[in-house]
Amino acid sequence: MKITIYQIIPELDQDRLIFMPLSYFQKAGYPSPPAEIYESVFCGETEVATLEEIYRIFNRKDEADARYLEKIGFTGHSMSVSDILEIQHSPGESRFYFCDTFGFSQIAFQKENAMLPVQNHDNIPFEQVNRSKPGYLAYMDNGGISIHPCIQVQLQRCKYSQCQLGYRLRYQEKEESPWRQRDFLERPAVLLFEDTQKEPCHAADRPDQEAAETYPANHDTP
Repeated sequence: MKITIYQIIPELDQDRLIFMPLSYFQKAGYPSPPAEIYESVFCGETEVATLEEIYRIFNRKDEADARYLEKIGFTGHSMSVSDILEIQHSPGESRFYFCDTFGFSQIAFQKENAMLPVQNHDNIPFEQVNRSKPGYLAYMDNGGISIHPCIQVQLQRCKYSQCQLGYRLRYQEKEESPWRQRDFLERPAVLLFEDTQKEPCHAADRPDQEAAETYPANHDTP
């Protein structure tokens, strides 16, 4: 059967609906999920017969699952509560199901208001700053200026975000530590400080980039 999976765009989720059950949507004043904050993260044919089988495929459990889903073109997070599944029975005839706390609930969904997949993202290059000395990364978010130790910084276009395509800032605090990231609506820049001099770095390997700017931010994840 042909299916499409829709997930909430975090940047547009002003009412914090992501990962919430259908009852929460209704209490928040939404008789049905608002399609304008959703985006399509997968569209294709699947050799399954039930909604539960679809859930098992897209609710990834490990790295092997993640690699398989990436291979077939799935660009979202592991299938979770608040996701919407479209089953196309025939051209022009679809049914929509809300992934709820337990099972699926059939709903009304105006898919024409949802955002379509971003095209040609795989060919968008990312900028990278490699640091040879320990230093600090500074950026501004809604809570003010945040400063973190870092040895490496990456800036790239978001592959999943539909909101102005988005940008992703990733940084590593020290060797062998996990990368941390923040997502932005507009192109951010960073301010880098040397550990000893406490002065902005010249970013010699980024001669065409500004050393520092201010910018809005949304959320921080390990």
